[in-house]
Amino acid sequence: MEHPEAPRLDPSPEQVAEIDRRAAALKEQSESFAAMDALWRAIYGLDRWIFIARGTDDQPGPYVGELPQGPMILAFTTGERARNAALGMGLSEDEASRLLAVPLPSAIEWAATFSSVGVVGIAFDLPAAGYFAPLGNLVPIRDYMAANPPAH
Repeated sequence: MEHPEAPRLDPSPEQVAEIDRRAAALKEQSESFAAMDALWRAIYGLDRWIFIARGTDDQPGPYVGELPQGPMILAFTTGERARNAALGMGLSEDEASRLLAVPLPSAIEWAATFSSVGVVGIAFDLPAAGYFAPLGNLVPIRDYMAANPPAH
């Protein structure tokens, strides 16, 4: 049982369901700016992005997968999705249980720094969803959303 004052690793089930709904809408309307904007606003609205931790405990980094677009950081909306993806990629139970939760907004700039080592993008919730953005777009997306609040 979680301690009531402890921060939750995962967003609420309602928030996850909304992200999944927006991801499905973008998959159906891949050219729709409104669908893309809605999904990324939900992703940037999370408290933290979750990564499969690689490296040492002192200097952890995110798991980088080789996708058709090139090397991408794999990020997840929930710890369970991260763990299941890690197991599906053949990592051991111990490796799959090492997760890194990076709070927003610092996760945006942190992930963007990996472009300096040849990582081209970030992909969320693989294998089920797999929406992604080039690392060079992470900060501009944040800035765009800050300058253009959603219309209600």
